[in-house]
Amino acid sequence: MRSSITTLVLFAVTAAACSGIPTLNGGESFLQPEPVSKKVTVQVLAGDDLTSVSADVEIDGVSYQTGEDGILSFEWNDEQRGFSPILAVSAGGFEVAVKELMDYPEDGQIEIRLDPVVLRGRVVTIDEQVIPDVEVRLGDAQVWTDDQGQFSFVRAQAGSLTLLRPAWADLSEQWDGVADQLVFVMEPRFVRALRVSSQIAGKDLEWSRLLDLASGSGVNGLVVDIKNERGQVLHDTSVSIAHRIGAVNPAYDLDQLVADMEEVGFYKISRIVVFQDTILAIADPTFAVWNAESASAWRTGAGEAWIDPTDPDAWEYSLELAVEACRRGFDEVQFDYVSFPFGGSLENAEFDGFNVSDYGSKEAQQQRMDAISAYLNEARDRLNPLGCAVAANVFSILLESETDEGIGQMPESLSSVVDVLSPTIYTHLYPDGWAGFSEPDDNAPEIVGIAVRAGLQRLDGLAIMRPWVQRAFLEPEEIRAVQNQVESNSLGWMLWSANSDFKADMLPPEVE
Repeated sequence: MRSSITTLVLFAVTAAACSGIPTLNGGESFLQPEPVSKKVTVQVLAGDDLTSVSADVEIDGVSYQTGEDGILSFEWNDEQRGFSPILAVSAGGFEVAVKELMDYPEDGQIEIRLDPVVLRGRVVTIDEQVIPDVEVRLGDAQVWTDDQGQFSFVRAQAGSLTLLRPAWADLSEQWDGVADQLVFVMEPRFVRALRVSSQIAGKDLEWSRLLDLASGSGVNGLVVDIKNERGQVLHDTSVSIAHRIGAVNPAYDLDQLVADMEEVGFYKISRIVVFQDTILAIADPTFAVWNAESASAWRTGAGEAWIDPTDPDAWEYSLELAVEACRRGFDEVQFDYVSFPFGGSLENAEFDGFNVSDYGSKEAQQQRMDAISAYLNEARDRLNPLGCAVAANVFSILLESETDEGIGQMPESLSSVVDVLSPTIYTHLYPDGWAGFSEPDDNAPEIVGIAVRAGLQRLDGLAIMRPWVQRAFLEPEEIRAVQNQVESNSLGWMLWSANSDFKADMLPPEVE
């Protein structure tokens, strides 16, 4: 019987060996064969230009990070029943991509392309007029609005958006990274400014008194003469031509003035007289408006000479002074006497690019306007990129005149080439009976209001109107009434005084 059992066991072992069923030797345990290791390589690319993107990859709830090359590898588990990992891929500036792998990729590789986040926006005024040339910043990126006031950021990431445009109030808002169609409303910078004579600016005690007076009121800006009506440059400039022609007559320390104004948070305006410049006209007659009869520089009745507005070479001097003022800290450059000459007979005047014999024709008017606009456009091209606004002073009569009054200024054309238009609305210069008022100075608020409203209707471009108003010949309460009249039209103003003689009761109260 034992022999039969032994024979049966041997037969079973032999049969098992022949059939390939694993057998156990003494002291051994049974082991399944190890599965072959599989890896999946993920390549993350930008959908817009197919460059590699360093990304965060979450695989079934576990977070991983690709390398700078956008590549990540992970184990594929063939032994896990129903293994189908879900990948969520994210990177700054891109939309999140989610992909489920139902099967092992054919070559062990997959490519995931991320669509960039695109932020689109539009900038408008309070009355929905589009605003071009606005600098928009988002982190380290910056773009500018186009002619339709539109901008876009590709690969945009949540952060602070800042909008900047010369003469307009800065605007900052936090962007959540989700909303992709934004509309921003910008408002003009509201400025109440006083004119600073060079005599006041150059005397420490009087300058300090003026600063204290202004900073203790509702005033928030000052206008400082850089170059005056006589052609004198009033600080130690680095513009070489000013020294060569003997125009430099330092009256103050420019950098100290700028620092003092910045300390009290004032808006800083530099005023440059442009084309009336006797010093330059005499030193270099090739730039001057010429008198054919006397074979010398043309003169006004007061004896002042002018530079030819039609000669681009003659522009360079004042533009260099403007660029310097901007770089040394001013927020705005205000160009005065930026016109064709006035104050004398032009019968014998000669210009490089203008035929005076047709002075009264429509064609001549257009040529004058084109010349002045070209100068101011060049100024804007140079100053706006430096962060400075360009302003132009104009005669207030032009707000209500149907012509350029012979000087090349009209609100319609200028409002498209400057940031600020500043009519000099001085009622003591208006003739008796103007607008039905026998004594203009006795009705200063009314006359100023008429002029402002007329001018606003004629602005074709985005220029902000900020008029000059007078201090002379008016009582403090009348000065305040004029300022209030301007402000009732949502405009700021500048108060002119030849010697900067201001008192507290002429100024608005301090803003709380």
